[in-house]
Amino acid sequence: MIDKSNLTDRVYLLVRDKILNKEFKPGERINYDSLCEELGISKTPLRDAINRLQQDGLIEVKPRSGTFVYQPHAKNITDIYDVRKALECLSLNLGLERIPEEVVNQLLEDANQATLYLQQNNYKGYFSIDRNIHSTIIRYSNNDYVIKIMESLEYQLQWFSVLTSKNFDRPYHSNEQHKEILKAIQRKDRERAIELLAIHIEEAKIMMLEDYGA
Repeated sequence: MIDKSNLTDRVYLLVRDKILNKEFKPGERINYDSLCEELGISKTPLRDAINRLQQDGLIEVKPRSGTFVYQPHAKNITDIYDVRKALECLSLNLGLERIPEEVVNQLLEDANQATLYLQQNNYKGYFSIDRNIHSTIIRYSNNDYVIKIMESLEYQLQWFSVLTSKNFDRPYHSNEQHKEILKAIQRKDRERAIELLAIHIEEAKIMMLEDYGA
């Protein structure tokens, strides 16, 4: 049973978290009746939440078949990471001069904290810092369209990372790349910072495809 205030939002967050935490597996059918019974709600807020999750790319509604957790394909990973690389590199090019020194310094401290999280097997803490570093670069682009597009991809990127996380050395390497990117931003070395960011995202795509078995 959940709080009935802001019901659709709460149902959306609950089902989204079940998908991101792999409680609902890719390809699994969503049983409306059992989920409504579990949450103590009617089908209307659940349908509204499912519509939002479909827009996020986490749910697939198949006519005459039912509602399923989306089963991503290798092409989805390739496409989304190619778009991500293009837009994040554009964001850094647009925003490098805008990012305050104290913000870059804080992100470097966060990256150091992420190393400690990894040593403690706190992957949730690490991924939170990872996403904040990238979202900060995007935010300082000051381009509303880039920001909106990247926000629409956020949960798919997070989900792909969860689904394909098999190599536990990878986050250490990724975090060291974060530090090098941030140091280049500190120096205002635009060309090197963008080059490092492009390499970082391309390597993430390749390793994710390997983990996914593509």
